[in-house]
Amino acid sequence: MLIGLFALAALADVQGAAPIYREIKQWVVACDNTRACFAKYDSTDDEGAGGGYLSVTREAGPNGRLAVTIGLDDHLPSPAALRLDGAVLPPLPWLIDAKAEQATLEGASALRLIRLMGNAEKLTFAPGKDAPFAALNGMKAALLAIDEDQGRLDSQTALARAGPRAADQALPALPEPVVYAHPTAKPLLQSAAFAAAVRASQGALLKKHDCEDEAPIADEAYGLNDTLALVLIGCIQGAYQTSVIPFIAPRNDAGAARPVIFPVEPTRRAADASGEYIVDGWDAKSATFSETNKGRGLADCGSSSAWTWDGKSFHLSAFNDLERCGGGPPGDWPTLYRTQVVIR
Repeated sequence: MLIGLFALAALADVQGAAPIYREIKQWVVACDNTRACFAKYDSTDDEGAGGGYLSVTREAGPNGRLAVTIGLDDHLPSPAALRLDGAVLPPLPWLIDAKAEQATLEGASALRLIRLMGNAEKLTFAPGKDAPFAALNGMKAALLAIDEDQGRLDSQTALARAGPRAADQALPALPEPVVYAHPTAKPLLQSAAFAAAVRASQGALLKKHDCEDEAPIADEAYGLNDTLALVLIGCIQGAYQTSVIPFIAPRNDAGAARPVIFPVEPTRRAADASGEYIVDGWDAKSATFSETNKGRGLADCGSSSAWTWDGKSFHLSAFNDLERCGGGPPGDWPTLYRTQVVIR
Protein backbone atom coordinates (compact mmCIF):
# COMPACT_ATOMS: atom_id res chain seq x y z
CA MET A 1 0.00 0.00 0.00
CA LEU A 2 2.84 2.38 0.80
CA ILE A 3 4.44 2.01 -2.64
CA GLY A 4 1.08 2.70 -4.28
CA LEU A 5 0.75 5.89 -2.26
CA PHE A 6 4.01 7.26 -3.63
CA ALA A 7 3.00 6.45 -7.19
CA LEU A 8 -0.26 8.33 -6.75
CA ALA A 9 1.58 11.28 -5.25
CA ALA A 10 3.18 12.00 -8.61
CA LEU A 11 -0.15 12.47 -10.42
CA ALA A 12 -1.24 16.03 -11.16
CA ASP A 13 -4.69 17.05 -9.92
CA VAL A 14 -4.93 20.61 -11.26
CA GLN A 15 -8.47 22.03 -11.38
CA GLY A 16 -9.96 25.00 -13.25
CA ALA A 17 -8.73 26.64 -16.43
CA ALA A 18 -5.42 25.50 -17.89
CA PRO A 19 -2.82 28.06 -16.75
CA ILE A 20 -0.72 29.81 -19.38
CA TYR A 21 2.82 31.18 -19.20
CA ARG A 22 4.45 32.87 -22.17
CA GLU A 23 7.48 35.05 -22.83
CA ILE A 24 6.90 37.41 -25.74
CA LYS A 25 9.94 39.50 -26.61
CA GLN A 26 10.55 41.52 -23.42
CA TRP A 27 7.20 40.69 -21.86
CA VAL A 28 5.95 37.87 -19.67
CA VAL A 29 2.26 37.00 -19.52
CA ALA A 30 0.57 34.48 -17.24
CA CYS A 31 -3.01 33.47 -16.41
CA ASP A 32 -3.90 31.16 -13.55
CA ASN A 33 -6.54 28.47 -13.08
CA THR A 34 -9.19 31.06 -12.08
CA ARG A 35 -8.49 33.10 -15.27
CA ALA A 36 -6.80 35.94 -13.37
CA CYS A 37 -4.02 37.31 -15.59
CA PHE A 38 -0.79 39.24 -15.17
CA ALA A 39 1.65 40.71 -17.69
CA LYS A 40 4.83 42.63 -17.07
CA TYR A 41 7.77 44.14 -18.84
CA ASP A 42 10.75 41.96 -18.00
CA SER A 43 13.93 42.88 -19.83
CA THR A 44 16.52 40.22 -20.52
CA ASP A 45 19.32 42.01 -18.72
CA ASP A 46 21.78 39.42 -17.42
CA GLU A 47 23.29 41.88 -14.97
CA GLY A 48 19.95 42.45 -13.27
CA ALA A 49 19.74 46.17 -14.03
CA GLY A 50 16.64 45.74 -16.16
CA GLY A 51 14.42 48.66 -17.09
CA GLY A 52 11.56 50.29 -15.28
CA TYR A 53 8.79 48.30 -13.65
CA LEU A 54 5.54 48.14 -15.62
CA SER A 55 2.81 45.55 -15.08
CA VAL A 56 -0.80 44.93 -16.03
CA THR A 57 -3.14 42.84 -13.88
CA ARG A 58 -6.65 41.85 -14.79
CA GLU A 59 -9.06 39.69 -12.86
CA ALA A 60 -11.53 37.50 -14.72
CA GLY A 61 -15.20 38.22 -15.33
CA PRO A 62 -17.12 41.20 -16.74
CA ASN A 63 -16.25 43.36 -13.73
CA GLY A 64 -12.74 42.04 -13.17
CA ARG A 65 -10.38 44.64 -11.70
CA LEU A 66 -7.91 46.13 -14.16
CA ALA A 67 -4.74 47.88 -12.98
CA VAL A 68 -1.51 49.23 -14.42
CA THR A 69 1.40 49.56 -11.99
CA ILE A 70 4.71 51.35 -12.50
CA GLY A 71 7.73 51.48 -10.22
CA LEU A 72 8.97 54.83 -8.92
CA ASP A 73 12.65 55.59 -8.29
CA ASP A 74 15.20 58.38 -8.57
CA HIS A 75 14.90 58.36 -12.36
CA LEU A 76 11.11 58.29 -12.34
CA PRO A 77 9.96 60.11 -9.18
CA SER A 78 6.47 60.73 -10.56
CA PRO A 79 4.24 59.34 -13.35
CA ALA A 80 4.20 62.90 -14.72
CA ALA A 81 7.74 62.27 -15.96
CA LEU A 82 6.63 59.49 -18.31
CA ARG A 83 6.78 59.97 -22.05
CA LEU A 84 5.14 57.73 -24.62
CA ASP A 85 7.29 57.70 -27.76
CA GLY A 86 8.49 61.11 -26.63
CA ALA A 87 5.02 62.58 -26.08
CA VAL A 88 3.66 63.70 -22.71
CA LEU A 89 0.91 61.45 -21.39
CA PRO A 90 -2.54 62.93 -20.69
CA PRO A 91 -3.34 63.64 -17.02
CA LEU A 92 -4.35 60.38 -15.33
CA PRO A 93 -5.52 59.67 -11.75
CA TRP A 94 -2.50 57.71 -10.54
CA LEU A 95 -2.61 56.34 -7.00
CA ILE A 96 0.83 56.92 -5.46
CA ASP A 97 2.23 54.55 -2.82
CA ALA A 98 5.45 56.26 -1.77
CA LYS A 99 6.34 53.53 0.73
CA ALA A 100 6.12 50.79 -1.89
CA GLU A 101 7.65 53.12 -4.51
CA GLN A 102 4.81 52.39 -6.91
CA ALA A 103 2.01 54.16 -8.72
CA THR A 104 -1.17 52.41 -9.83
CA LEU A 105 -3.86 53.28 -12.33
CA GLU A 106 -7.19 51.43 -12.22
CA GLY A 107 -10.36 50.87 -14.20
CA ALA A 108 -11.25 52.96 -17.24
CA SER A 109 -8.14 55.12 -16.82
CA ALA A 110 -5.94 52.02 -16.89
CA LEU A 111 -7.71 50.81 -20.04
CA ARG A 112 -7.17 54.19 -21.69
CA LEU A 113 -3.44 54.09 -20.99
CA ILE A 114 -3.12 50.46 -22.11
CA ARG A 115 -4.70 51.25 -25.46
CA LEU A 116 -2.37 54.21 -25.92
CA MET A 117 0.63 52.00 -25.18
CA GLY A 118 -0.64 49.27 -27.49
CA ASN A 119 0.31 51.30 -30.56
CA ALA A 120 3.56 52.72 -29.17
CA GLU A 121 7.14 51.49 -29.06
CA LYS A 122 8.47 52.63 -25.70
CA LEU A 123 7.89 54.46 -22.47
CA THR A 124 10.67 56.80 -21.39
CA PHE A 125 11.11 59.14 -18.46
CA ALA A 126 11.92 62.84 -18.44
CA PRO A 127 12.38 65.01 -21.51
CA GLY A 128 15.39 64.15 -23.61
CA LYS A 129 15.96 60.70 -22.12
CA ASP A 130 16.38 58.09 -24.85
CA ALA A 131 16.80 55.03 -22.61
CA PRO A 132 13.46 53.21 -22.40
CA PHE A 133 11.71 52.94 -19.10
CA ALA A 134 9.89 50.03 -20.73
CA ALA A 135 10.02 48.67 -24.26
CA LEU A 136 6.49 48.07 -25.53
CA ASN A 137 7.39 45.73 -28.37
CA GLY A 138 5.62 42.49 -27.44
CA MET A 139 3.14 44.10 -25.06
CA LYS A 140 0.21 43.96 -27.46
CA ALA A 141 0.71 40.24 -28.07
CA ALA A 142 0.86 39.66 -24.31
CA LEU A 143 -2.39 41.58 -23.80
CA LEU A 144 -3.99 39.69 -26.68
CA ALA A 145 -3.23 36.47 -24.82
CA ILE A 146 -5.07 37.86 -21.78
CA ASP A 147 -8.09 38.87 -23.89
CA GLU A 148 -8.22 35.39 -25.38
CA ASP A 149 -7.91 33.58 -22.05
CA GLN A 150 -10.63 35.71 -20.45
CA GLY A 151 -13.01 35.64 -23.42
CA ARG A 152 -12.74 39.39 -24.14
CA LEU A 153 -11.67 39.34 -27.78
CA ASP A 154 -13.62 41.89 -29.86
CA SER A 155 -15.38 43.22 -26.76
CA GLN A 156 -15.75 46.78 -25.52
CA THR A 157 -13.34 46.18 -22.63
CA ALA A 158 -10.69 44.17 -24.50
CA LEU A 159 -7.11 45.22 -23.87
CA ALA A 160 -5.65 44.57 -27.30
CA ARG A 161 -8.47 43.80 -29.73
CA ALA A 162 -11.55 45.85 -28.92
CA GLY A 163 -14.83 45.38 -30.70
CA PRO A 164 -18.62 45.68 -30.37
CA ARG A 165 -19.21 42.68 -28.10
CA ALA A 166 -20.69 43.59 -24.72
CA ALA A 167 -18.40 43.47 -21.70
CA ASP A 168 -20.75 41.05 -19.90
CA GLN A 169 -19.87 38.36 -22.43
CA ALA A 170 -16.45 37.88 -20.85
CA LEU A 171 -15.88 34.47 -19.31
CA PRO A 172 -16.62 34.33 -15.57
CA ALA A 173 -13.95 33.95 -12.96
CA LEU A 174 -13.56 30.35 -11.87
CA PRO A 175 -13.67 29.49 -8.16
CA GLU A 176 -10.49 28.53 -6.37
CA PRO A 177 -10.41 24.74 -5.96
CA VAL A 178 -10.64 23.56 -2.37
CA VAL A 179 -7.77 21.52 -0.97
CA TYR A 180 -8.46 19.88 2.37
CA ALA A 181 -5.59 19.87 4.84
CA HIS A 182 -5.46 17.18 7.49
CA PRO A 183 -2.81 18.01 10.12
CA THR A 184 -1.96 15.31 12.62
CA ALA A 185 -2.34 15.76 16.35
CA LYS A 186 0.25 13.04 17.00
CA PRO A 187 3.82 14.42 17.05
CA LEU A 188 6.72 12.35 15.81
CA LEU A 189 8.86 11.37 18.80
CA GLN A 190 12.67 11.39 18.53
CA SER A 191 12.39 13.06 15.13
CA ALA A 192 16.12 13.75 14.78
CA ALA A 193 17.00 10.08 15.33
CA PHE A 194 14.25 9.05 12.91
CA ALA A 195 15.62 11.38 10.19
CA ALA A 196 19.13 10.04 10.80
CA ALA A 197 17.87 6.49 10.35
CA VAL A 198 16.21 7.39 7.05
CA ARG A 199 19.45 9.02 5.85
CA ALA A 200 21.42 5.91 6.77
CA SER A 201 19.08 3.74 4.69
CA GLN A 202 19.19 5.96 1.57
CA GLY A 203 22.89 6.14 0.75
CA ALA A 204 22.51 5.03 -2.87
CA LEU A 205 19.80 7.57 -3.66
CA LEU A 206 21.67 10.42 -1.97
CA LYS A 207 24.78 9.54 -3.98
CA LYS A 208 22.72 9.59 -7.18
CA HIS A 209 21.69 13.17 -6.36
CA ASP A 210 25.32 14.14 -5.53
CA CYS A 211 24.26 15.21 -2.05
CA GLU A 212 26.92 16.92 0.05
CA ASP A 213 28.50 15.53 3.22
CA GLU A 214 27.44 18.63 5.19
CA ALA A 215 23.78 18.21 4.22
CA PRO A 216 22.60 16.35 7.40
CA ILE A 217 22.18 19.67 9.22
CA ALA A 218 19.07 20.21 7.05
CA ASP A 219 17.49 16.84 7.98
CA GLU A 220 14.02 17.04 9.56
CA ALA A 221 11.14 14.65 10.25
CA TYR A 222 7.46 15.27 11.01
CA GLY A 223 4.35 13.26 11.67
CA LEU A 224 1.88 13.03 8.77
CA ASN A 225 -0.81 10.89 10.39
CA ASP A 226 -0.97 8.18 13.03
CA THR A 227 1.13 5.76 10.99
CA LEU A 228 3.28 7.81 8.57
CA ALA A 229 6.04 10.42 8.79
CA LEU A 230 7.41 12.97 6.33
CA VAL A 231 11.21 13.12 6.31
CA LEU A 232 13.22 15.86 4.60
CA ILE A 233 16.79 14.79 3.93
CA GLY A 234 19.22 17.64 3.13
CA CYS A 235 21.10 17.38 -0.14
CA ILE A 236 22.76 20.53 -1.55
CA GLN A 237 23.47 23.69 0.45
CA GLY A 238 23.85 26.74 -1.77
CA ALA A 239 24.66 30.32 -0.91
CA TYR A 240 21.02 31.26 -0.38
CA GLN A 241 18.96 28.08 -0.53
CA THR A 242 19.09 24.39 0.37
CA SER A 243 17.71 21.38 -1.46
CA VAL A 244 16.11 18.39 0.23
CA ILE A 245 14.81 15.01 -0.85
CA PRO A 246 11.46 14.20 0.79
CA PHE A 247 10.53 10.72 1.96
CA ILE A 248 7.47 9.11 3.49
CA ALA A 249 8.11 6.35 6.00
CA PRO A 250 6.11 4.25 8.45
CA ARG A 251 6.54 5.71 11.92
CA ASN A 252 7.68 2.32 13.16
CA ASP A 253 10.16 1.55 10.35
CA ALA A 254 12.49 4.31 9.12
CA GLY A 255 14.27 1.81 6.92
CA ALA A 256 11.12 1.40 4.81
CA ALA A 257 11.16 5.06 3.71
CA ARG A 258 10.46 5.78 0.05
CA PRO A 259 11.10 9.04 -1.86
CA VAL A 260 8.16 11.24 -2.75
CA ILE A 261 7.60 13.09 -6.01
CA PHE A 262 4.96 15.74 -5.39
CA PRO A 263 2.22 16.44 -7.98
CA VAL A 264 3.78 18.23 -10.93
CA GLU A 265 2.89 21.89 -11.35
CA PRO A 266 0.97 23.03 -14.45
CA THR A 267 3.17 24.28 -17.32
CA ARG A 268 5.85 21.80 -16.21
CA ARG A 269 6.53 18.28 -17.47
CA ALA A 270 6.29 15.20 -15.29
CA ALA A 271 9.54 14.00 -16.85
CA ASP A 272 11.34 16.98 -15.27
CA ALA A 273 10.38 16.03 -11.70
CA SER A 274 13.61 14.94 -9.98
CA GLY A 275 12.34 14.40 -6.44
CA GLU A 276 14.71 17.11 -5.16
CA TYR A 277 13.19 20.36 -3.87
CA ILE A 278 14.48 23.73 -2.67
CA VAL A 279 13.12 23.66 0.84
CA ASP A 280 11.06 26.52 2.20
CA GLY A 281 9.59 24.56 5.08
CA TRP A 282 6.91 22.31 6.51
CA ASP A 283 3.90 23.99 8.12
CA ALA A 284 2.42 21.50 10.56
CA LYS A 285 -0.69 23.63 11.15
CA SER A 286 -1.75 23.47 7.50
CA ALA A 287 0.01 20.17 6.70
CA THR A 288 1.76 21.90 3.81
CA PHE A 289 5.24 21.51 2.36
CA SER A 290 6.45 24.54 0.43
CA GLU A 291 9.33 25.17 -1.93
CA THR A 292 10.86 28.50 -2.93
CA ASN A 293 13.41 28.24 -5.70
CA LYS A 294 15.23 31.48 -6.48
CA GLY A 295 16.58 31.56 -10.00
CA ARG A 296 19.41 33.68 -8.60
CA GLY A 297 20.18 35.59 -5.43
CA LEU A 298 18.29 38.70 -6.58
CA ALA A 299 15.06 36.64 -6.53
CA ASP A 300 13.99 38.53 -9.66
CA CYS A 301 13.14 35.12 -11.10
CA GLY A 302 12.23 31.76 -9.66
CA SER A 303 9.26 29.74 -8.52
CA SER A 304 7.33 28.85 -5.39
CA SER A 305 5.09 25.83 -4.89
CA ALA A 306 3.07 24.34 -2.06
CA TRP A 307 1.67 20.85 -1.56
CA THR A 308 -0.91 20.04 1.11
CA TRP A 309 -1.45 16.70 2.84
CA ASP A 310 -5.11 15.61 3.05
CA GLY A 311 -4.44 12.68 5.36
CA LYS A 312 -3.71 10.22 2.56
CA SER A 313 -1.78 12.04 -0.18
CA PHE A 314 -0.35 15.40 -1.24
CA HIS A 315 -2.14 17.87 -3.53
CA LEU A 316 -0.76 20.95 -5.23
CA SER A 317 -2.15 24.00 -3.45
CA ALA A 318 -0.12 26.92 -4.91
CA PHE A 319 2.30 27.68 -7.74
CA ASN A 320 4.03 30.88 -8.85
CA ASP A 321 6.65 31.00 -11.57
CA LEU A 322 8.87 33.48 -13.42
CA GLU A 323 11.50 31.86 -15.59
CA ARG A 324 13.05 35.04 -16.98
CA CYS A 325 15.55 36.94 -14.83
CA GLY A 326 14.98 40.58 -15.72
CA GLY A 327 16.03 42.52 -12.64
CA GLY A 328 12.50 43.16 -11.33
CA PRO A 329 11.33 43.25 -7.69
CA PRO A 330 12.25 40.18 -5.60
CA GLY A 331 9.52 37.52 -5.60
CA ASP A 332 7.32 39.26 -8.16
CA TRP A 333 6.47 35.94 -9.81
CA PRO A 334 3.14 35.43 -11.61
CA THR A 335 0.57 33.15 -10.00
CA LEU A 336 -0.25 30.14 -12.16
CA TYR A 337 -2.23 28.05 -9.69
CA ARG A 338 -4.15 28.97 -6.56
CA THR A 339 -6.47 27.11 -4.20
CA GLN A 340 -8.38 27.58 -0.99
CA VAL A 341 -6.82 25.42 1.74
CA VAL A 342 -9.39 24.26 4.27
CA ILE A 343 -8.14 22.64 7.48
CA ARG A 344 -10.18 19.81 8.90
